Formats: sequence, C-alpha cells, structure tokens
Amino acid sequence: MSQSNVEVEEFAFQAEINQLMSLIVNTFYSNKEIFLRELISNASDALDKIRYLSLTDKTVLDSNSDLKIDIIPDVANKKLVIRDTGIGMTKTDLINNLGTIARSGTKNFMQAIKEGVEDISMIGQFGVGFYSAYLVADKVTVVTKSNDDEQYIWESEAGGHFTVQRDINGQPLGRGTQIILYMKEEQTDYLKERTIKDLVKKHSQFIQYPISLEITKEEEVDDDSATDKKSDTSDAPKVEEVDEDEEKKKTDKKKKKVEKKEWEQLNKTKPLWLRNPKEITKDEYGAFYKSLTNDWEDHLAVKHFSVEGQLEFRAVLFVPKRAPFDMFESRKKPNNIKLYVRRVFIMDNCEDLIPEWLSFLKGIVDSEDLPLNISRETLQQNKILKVINKNIVKKAIELFQEISENKEDFNKFYEAFSKNIKYGIHDDSTNRDKLAEFLRFNSTKSATEMTSLKDYITRMKEGQEFIYFVCGESKKAVEESPFLESLKKKGLEVLLMSDPMDEYAMQQLKEFEGKKFKNITKEGLDLSTDEEEKKKQEELTKANEQLCTVIKDTLGEKVEKVATSQRLSSSPCVIVTGEFGWTANMERIMKAQALRNSGMGSYMTSKKTLEINPTHPIVTELRKKVEKDKSDKTVKDLVWLLYETALLTSGFNLDEPNTFASRIHRMIKLGLAIDETETEADKPEDDIPALEEEGGDANEMEKVD
Repeated sequence: MSQSNVEVEEFAFQAEINQLMSLIVNTFYSNKEIFLRELISNASDALDKIRYLSLTDKTVLDSNSDLKIDIIPDVANKKLVIRDTGIGMTKTDLINNLGTIARSGTKNFMQAIKEGVEDISMIGQFGVGFYSAYLVADKVTVVTKSNDDEQYIWESEAGGHFTVQRDINGQPLGRGTQIILYMKEEQTDYLKERTIKDLVKKHSQFIQYPISLEITKEEEVDDDSATDKKSDTSDAPKVEEVDEDEEKKKTDKKKKKVEKKEWEQLNKTKPLWLRNPKEITKDEYGAFYKSLTNDWEDHLAVKHFSVEGQLEFRAVLFVPKRAPFDMFESRKKPNNIKLYVRRVFIMDNCEDLIPEWLSFLKGIVDSEDLPLNISRETLQQNKILKVINKNIVKKAIELFQEISENKEDFNKFYEAFSKNIKYGIHDDSTNRDKLAEFLRFNSTKSATEMTSLKDYITRMKEGQEFIYFVCGESKKAVEESPFLESLKKKGLEVLLMSDPMDEYAMQQLKEFEGKKFKNITKEGLDLSTDEEEKKKQEELTKANEQLCTVIKDTLGEKVEKVATSQRLSSSPCVIVTGEFGWTANMERIMKAQALRNSGMGSYMTSKKTLEINPTHPIVTELRKKVEKDKSDKTVKDLVWLLYETALLTSGFNLDEPNTFASRIHRMIKLGLAIDETETEADKPEDDIPALEEEGGDANEMEKVD
C-alpha cells in the first residue's frame, strides 16, 4: 500500500492557536534561536515520560532501549531534523496536543503578548514551545510512533489547518518523534554545524540525555579506480628507473576527498549539580567552573547543596579568586547565577535570584518547582524565587564561614570582596550581625595585621562600654588623626577605617555582641574614668569659658559651639561633628559623587563643634591674651588660623583656601621679619588702587576732553 493511498485527514487549528501561529509566522523577533531550545526540551520531556513508565514496566523500552536526541542538518534540502526516542504520540495525542483543543498555556501566552511583553523566548514557559518552530520554518512535519499506536505523520504550513495521516512508507522509528523543519530562505544559518553547537551549549548542554549532531567531515582516501585503470596485466617482469618526484605526483593523484557522516555528542558536560557532592573531586569542580564562567583561574571556594521539602532545587555556588573589574558598574548584568528549570536554561539575569551585594558569586540554580507557564515579569515576583534567594544567601554566608577557617584563603577573599560584605551589612538587615563577623580592620593595636570584631572585644579594657572607630580618607590619615591622641594615651584600642564603604556600613551597624560602636570624630565622647578626672575636666571647662565665648563670637556661624576637649593631648584643637548627620569623611565622599542630589547636603551636613585642648601651650597663651584684651586683633587672626588648620586635620575641606594661604603667608613674613610695606611696594601696578592727585592729572584730563 503506497503512502498516496493512505487517508489524509485535515483539521483546523483552534482559534487561539491560529492566532499564535499567525503571530509567530509574521514576527520580527531577533531571538529566533530559542526554537531549538524548545524542541530539545520537548524531546527531553518525552524521554522523561518513557523512562518514568519503564520504572514500573520495563517492556515499554523493548521497542528502543537507547534514550537519546539526534539533530540532523540537511543543508542541500534546507531541512533540519530533530529526533528523539521518547514516548511518542498516538493519533489522538497528535490532534489534541498540536492544534485543536484550547490549552490554557496558549491563552496565557497570547494574553501576555497583548499586554506588551516583547519577549517570545518565554513561549516554552507556557507549554506551547513547539510552535516556536515556525520562527524559522515555513513547514513542519512531525513523524511519531507510540507503543500504543501506529506511526503517524502530522504536517502543517501554519495556514490555519494541519493534516494527519498514517505513515506507511517512512522509515520506522521504533518509538519516538521526529520533527522535520523546512527552513525559511533567510534562516538557513541554523543549519550550520557551528551555529547548532553554540545554541545547544548555551541552552541545552545540561539535558541529561545525549544530544548528538550529525556532522560532515572530509577525508582523503585512496582512489582505487584510478589505480585499476593503470594496472598492467602482463606477466613479464619490467625494470623501471624510479624518479622520486614523478613517484610523488603519482601518489598524490591516487588520493581523493570524500565526505563522511559522523555523530558528535554536544552535551558532554554532565549536570554536575545532580551528583552527590562527596563523589565530586576538586578538579571536576574546577573544570565545571571554567566551562561555566570562561574564567582562566580556578575558583577560590565552592558550595554544592540541595534544598528539599516544600521547595526543591539544587545549586552550585562558586567564589572567584578575584573581583571582576566591573563589579559595581550600574550597567552590568545583575548577577552571574544561571537559572535552570529541570536542567533547561531559562535566564542568567534574574534580579531577584540573589541580592546585589552577592553579585560576585557565580554558579547555577536548577529548580524543580518553578512553573514553566510563567512570564519573566511574573517570575521576578514569584514566591518560590524569594525562597531560593533566602536559601542562597544562607548558604553563601556558610561558604564565607568555611573560607574564614583558612587564613590565607580568607585574606584573598577579603581583599577581593570586602566591599561586598560591607554593602551587605548596609543592605541586608536580616543577616547584618552574621556578616559583621567577617569584617576585618586595622587598629591602633594591630597596625600590620587586620583584626576581627570578635578579637577586638577580647582585648577590650575592663569597664569599656564601646567599640571605638575612626574613618578617614587613607590609612595614613587615620593613623595620624588627632582624634586618637587621648584614647592611645589611655590604652584604648581604636579601629582604623579608610574604605569609603566603611562609612555606609557603620551607619547601619549599631552594635556587635552587645557592644555599641562609637565614632570618635563625633561629639559626646566621654573618656572620664573616675570622679577626680571628671572634677578636673569641669575646672578646665570653667577656666576657659571666656576664651570659648570669644572664639565662638569670632567664628560666628562657622561653628555650632566651642568647648574644651577630652580627646586631645598634643594637638591644640579639633573639629567634631554632631551625633547625627555626616562625619567629615562622609561629607567628603558625598561631595565626590558626580550625580549627587545637591539639596541633600543642606540638611545632612553636620553641625561643627570646635573643641580646644585646654592644656596646650597655644591655647594657654591665647587664653592669657583674651583675659588681657579680648578685642586684640592678633587674637582674631590666630583664632581663624587655628580653626582652618583644625578643619584640615579633622578631615574637612577649606571653603576659602586662598584666605587661609594669605594668613599663612603673613605668618611666614612675621617669622622672616619682612616688613608688610616692602611687599606692598613690590606688587604690580594693576594691583595697587589708583590715588587721586591734585593739579597735573586734572589738566591732563581736560586736554583729553
């Protein structure tokens, strides 16, 4: 019985599917490549189904026990064949699954398109991925054989109808499905071996069944026909002179090129995350990391885990050895975690998968629970994603804890990713206390080696209430800060912070293990330890009341108040900021922001307090001068000079550097005994204001008139 005599049944597509087909055929989407991902995923699902049935009935595999997916490009005929040995479809399945029954997935997908979702790559997530074949093909033929029915052919050119007929003359499949795509003229690039290999590697390299591509290789073989024609049938022996060049030419002529078909497996990288972590070697993790990230270096640490219960997913997280150069670039990809659903790649830019401060982590997450009929927009808000996020953060912190057990590894980690830890403290209130354990700082008692907050607490003096710290522009600047003077003298350890991220982190980190933090550049620092010391401080405050009043009157609104200081021992004065608002260092950081909100500075800039050291010789002499004559001009000059030098040593910028320079120059002249009038005479004429003269000048002006 010939194929032409077989009854061909014609069916109309259900209305929604007809709309979908029309949309796909007329689409201008650039990412048409997803058709291959969808068809391979469907093939994998079919293989899963037959494997599941075989667990209870092994005879279902009698028709073909080899579970695989084959891809056969036919460049000459512009055809692409995708074949699997899965469960196959009966005639009823063909009609129901590929066209006539309204499926919720189709309706949902069409609704999403109408709502302006311009991403056709989510088609498979609605269970209608098969129709993506029409992105690249004019006509699609499906040949399928189920154990429960005969072999059938489904065919459609997406014109509103499809045909189904029994396959009499076709090659028997045994079991499974073969999809033949008749490629559009402009889509033949998808028949190239390199293109197919790249697409499978990108989207389907972790499918658990072997995906093989039929490739064409050229090789040289002996041309037996040419040799036969020249062979001599005479039995008489001949003696010939052998010319090597001639012989070589003859040898070359005897070769010919022939095309040879071979199968090449494309997904050799097995889904490592599905294996037991105890059975995986360090080298295997290293190879997997490099294939996943294209990094030339090995990873620093790895965390391989699975979560079971209400939610099921597996993940492998890697910490690289070095930070990427664009880690905090605003336009870079949100993260380096690839999201798979049942080993099929979905996306690698899911912002809700991990928080931004963990964006340096690389790896994969493979979920069994994420529904496939979910758009990317809905995916961002999905509750399952939030649970995955929470678990990834928890496991990442465990991984950092493991790294911290090896001092050398942790030093590398902290050097590369300390900013991320501090960003996490600022951003993640839930895990703030856990992340604080990973912080490391230099201190006044450990200048060469960084100390942890736990170690700091073990060295705290008896009765010490606070963890003291100071922030500044550089390590050198904070080491020589005048704010440290009294604390060093009293033997109190101070943490030295010079990373701009420290300011942000410390705004949120209020305490650690019951000990509050104290910024020594802010007001409210009380270092009095006993009654006698407090009494002495009160006496000094009272003795300098008049001087403080004169300084405040001189400086006006430049400072909020003037007070005697407990924190100084060798510097004459310092400027401290209010308990709330920016420190000097934070003010400097904010001013450096190119796109900052300039209005914020007006209410965040902290009020300044000038603290004077009552025991310093300069302050003592200044007090005597004030007591003698508080309107003395030199007092005002000295007050301004002290204020401006205090601004610099306290980490502020000068508003009027030229005025400050003029005061310094005047001091230098006094030191060198240079008369002020001499330097005035040396000034250029343009700088000297014109003097009115009697007589001559008036006559000259009259002449001009």
